[in-house]
Amino acid sequence: MTTLTPPRQHTSPDHLRTGEPTGSRFARWRASWRVALRMAWRDARRHRGRSVLVFVMVAIPTGLLVGIATFASSESVTGADRIPFTLGPAQAMVSGLENQTVAQAEDPDQAMSTGAREATAIPGFDRDASFGSAQNVAAVQRLTGGEVTRVGTTSLRHRIGDRSVSADLMVLDTSKAWGDKAHLLSGRWATSAREVVVTPYGLSRGLPSSGSATLTSAGKEYPVTVVGTAMAFNGWGGMPDLVTTQPVAQDSIYSWQWLVLRDTPVTYTEVKHLNTYGLRVASAEVLRHPPTAAELPPELGSLNDYQQQQLRVLVAVGAIMLFIVTTLLVAPAFAVSASRQRRTLALAASNGAETRQLRRKVLAQALVLGAASAVVAAALAVVVLRVVQLWWVHRSPWTSHRYFHVPVAAVTFVVVCSVISALVAAMIPAARLGRLDIVGVMRGQSVSPRLNKVAPVLGVGVAVAGGAGLLWAVRTEQREIPIIATGLALVLGALLLVPLLLVVAGRLASRLPVAPRLATRDAARHRTRSVPTVTAIVAGAIALTMFSIGLASDTEQQRRQYQPRAAMGEGFLNYWPMDAAAEAGNGGQVDGQAAANEAMSIVRRVTPQLVASPLGVVQSSGAGMSDTDPVPVVTVVPPGCTPAQTVTGGPAGTVDAGGSLPGVPEGRPDPSLVCNLVGTTAMRQVGVLSSKDLATAPWLTADQKTVVAAGGILLDDPRLVRSGKAEVATGTFTIAKDTGLQTPGPLRTQSLAAVAAALPFDGQNLGALVSADTARQRGWPVSGQTVLLRSPDGAISSTDQAALSDAVGDEGEAYVERGFQRSDRVVMLALFGGFALLLLVVTLISTALSLAEQRADLGTFAAVGATRGTRRRLAAAQAAVVALIGAVLGIAVGLVPGIALTYPLTGQSWDPATGMEVRTAPIIVIPWLPLAAVVVGVPLVAALLSYAAIRRAPAMTRRAD
Repeated sequence: MTTLTPPRQHTSPDHLRTGEPTGSRFARWRASWRVALRMAWRDARRHRGRSVLVFVMVAIPTGLLVGIATFASSESVTGADRIPFTLGPAQAMVSGLENQTVAQAEDPDQAMSTGAREATAIPGFDRDASFGSAQNVAAVQRLTGGEVTRVGTTSLRHRIGDRSVSADLMVLDTSKAWGDKAHLLSGRWATSAREVVVTPYGLSRGLPSSGSATLTSAGKEYPVTVVGTAMAFNGWGGMPDLVTTQPVAQDSIYSWQWLVLRDTPVTYTEVKHLNTYGLRVASAEVLRHPPTAAELPPELGSLNDYQQQQLRVLVAVGAIMLFIVTTLLVAPAFAVSASRQRRTLALAASNGAETRQLRRKVLAQALVLGAASAVVAAALAVVVLRVVQLWWVHRSPWTSHRYFHVPVAAVTFVVVCSVISALVAAMIPAARLGRLDIVGVMRGQSVSPRLNKVAPVLGVGVAVAGGAGLLWAVRTEQREIPIIATGLALVLGALLLVPLLLVVAGRLASRLPVAPRLATRDAARHRTRSVPTVTAIVAGAIALTMFSIGLASDTEQQRRQYQPRAAMGEGFLNYWPMDAAAEAGNGGQVDGQAAANEAMSIVRRVTPQLVASPLGVVQSSGAGMSDTDPVPVVTVVPPGCTPAQTVTGGPAGTVDAGGSLPGVPEGRPDPSLVCNLVGTTAMRQVGVLSSKDLATAPWLTADQKTVVAAGGILLDDPRLVRSGKAEVATGTFTIAKDTGLQTPGPLRTQSLAAVAAALPFDGQNLGALVSADTARQRGWPVSGQTVLLRSPDGAISSTDQAALSDAVGDEGEAYVERGFQRSDRVVMLALFGGFALLLLVVTLISTALSLAEQRADLGTFAAVGATRGTRRRLAAAQAAVVALIGAVLGIAVGLVPGIALTYPLTGQSWDPATGMEVRTAPIIVIPWLPLAAVVVGVPLVAALLSYAAIRRAPAMTRRAD
């Protein structure tokens, strides 16, 4: 083989002949690139088909990444986004009024009560009166300056047929212009409490657009007239159902905020001053110009440090994949394109063109096509996403998906990566132009050079070191740079193995049938065009594997943390009759027992075939309204606690745990055992079921049924059971109205037979269970509004559940326990479907370009008698080989970053015992079956489509050799 390298040309005639401009070095460089770019643009227009294929290869990953970045940015709603809808023309919105001072950042949602000292009293503010009263509005106005307007929200009821649905009502002074916060669509604004305006959200929920309607609150009816429709948003940016100017129901509970209208902005210094009064402030000025970290209160300085670190890890890993996927997916287009231009480049070289001129021509084509494709794809992605969002907002004006942000930095990064990817992909064939075999190319011979034996060894070492380093970086919570560096080393090291895999596959293909044998050997011989295709598929498979492992692991963590709310196949019905006669004369409070009775009647009427059991709770209500009102108390006393500590919430146990608890040494207390675990003053309460229901409960053993039937108690925490007994304290306590402190009264203890039992009532916050006879005999106060449901024929059907849900509407809940239900099925299908489609497109386009380059070879096959079926099988085998090798290698490499991603995703879990997030070992789940489907499905589909694409016989020409 003769290799002819054109010598450098320096004489003026040669420069004139090759088109090299004269002048200064920079001027020559600029002029030469201008000529190269002009030629590249002309070549792109001349070969439109090839240009379109290159555009598709660049546009698909670029458009997808830009669309994902824009969607994610638009979903991250900031306080500044909500200003037009929350504040309108107001400078700030003041809310809250807590007992302690408040520490907040720019967004009041990021505020917390410091607990360090009590809030300063607002002069003239009456806490006992309605916060929306004229006196309190005036007090807030004197404190903030300017004009203060109240805005209040409450929930009333509206009957539609046999159902009573909630209707959120907003009270706003509509005599002022509010801009985007509230504006009319039709009719007029309400002028009294007997007139309302309905919003699009209210119309979608069945409220009338005009005429009369009846609203109810606390059992009282309030007839109103609908006088118009309007777009309106409440104090937190949501859309209410109705808007009026005065409270419709005076006895309803309103949530009030105060809008500050003035000419000067409310600064962060003023916000912190208002925080000392226990107020939270949403200031337009502060939301637009957030405070720096140094300006934040000390209480917020270390808030969510761990979550922020995990977010940085996720961003770093995502940035790795963003660059690698973008770079490798666009590589095949330019690699094959440069391969197809070998003859043109050889002709130019034979006529005296320098190597640098040939390289400049290849790079200019990549720059023109890559830049144009990336910019157009990014613009199309943004426009399409915006059009879809506008359509969605027009269809559902109340949606929260109304904000649109184009992350300029992220979009620019993606576009730049795409352009750089095009140049990098073109540099690989351009670098080989110095060794261009002009004679061989002119004769139609094009075979890749011998395999470099050093690169695979180096690749193995770099990949192993990168994988180990990546796992170390995420386990030890390193910063972004080590994570990015080790991730790049892993992927780049793996890519160095691709040529070796192709060569090995070619050598192992000797026993395969003719078509796959020829296709595999062709991929090994022409590595300049097959390696970029395989690496592109590797990149997509790595990204798919990584994200699918993260998603599957996160889902598995949710499954492990799932707490069933009832026995499998059984359920319950909760009912809160807001306008039922049961609450009449009770100050608007729901009578739990009356609600439970009404729920029982609903079950008997709608689903008489179900077995219904009222579930009561040892609970007192309607007491403790002043310092002298005694509140009955029933609590279980844990070992090491006094009865008084079960009321006040004392410290952890301080006596011997008996050495029976895992991880607790002999003679040491259980550190997680607090005193107020179960009882009327605890989060978990004592449930009450009838003796008949307990005797037939399938989730109780015979011994447990015997204990509870004899007046004992079932406890789901075995630490509360000591030698078959449990200590229960009964008595009273009082609540200090000003401080909320609980003062135990006389308490007495009694021992009850006890046994540990797993109670299937996690959704009811029950930690113990007794029979109704036991509660009655001991004089324990019982309330209840839950009805347990079970079917004698097995699990409760979805039809019965739907019938009960329709009967109670949004006044209750009909729940049936069906175990953990995955919520990521759609996301998982979209993830695998999207990446499978992407890999398929890359494979098909690369195969099409390769087949276009092989026209001469296909003509030779046809000339020696190859049928169309043989050519089809050859095309199918080519597509299948590169797709299979790329998918297998990509999934193998993607396992490492996928496992690394599980550390920030699943390294924390919810501990129900402490009620806090605790660090745990990561949960690693690899979705082998979907990944195997990709490995098999993508090559198979690509092979079938490539098989069908071969339709006509190739043109047969006389071969020069």
